[in-house]
Amino acid sequence: MKRRLSVFGAALVMLLGGMLGGQSAAQATTFGWVYISFPTWLGNCESGGKVTGIVAATDYWSTNWDWGDDLVYGKVALGQRNHVNATVYCNKGPGYYRYVFRDDVVPTRNNQTLWVGAAGWTRN
Repeated sequence: MKRRLSVFGAALVMLLGGMLGGQSAAQATTFGWVYISFPTWLGNCESGGKVTGIVAATDYWSTNWDWGDDLVYGKVALGQRNHVNATVYCNKGPGYYRYVFRDDVVPTRNNQTLWVGAAGWTRN
């Protein structure tokens, strides 16, 4: 009788182990940092101006105004949709602010460059 119970117990453990082992564990999110560029060729500034200031945010990062170029370095979830929201400052004439981007991007690797703007987005 003890032998039958131990065989039954072992079979039950194997069955439960197989059932539980067959369930997939939650996939961990891999984070990375990417360059987010706001070039004129994607419609960020009109009339020949260029971006010289950016305030931007992703789902995992945000910056106060970043001045001097059209590029920021932001934290993202790799291989997943990331919401990007940005306003830029264009230096043409007296200069002006322009809300240019509110969309999802999908970066695939760390240190990748994403080019974003009013006309859409692309990556290298």
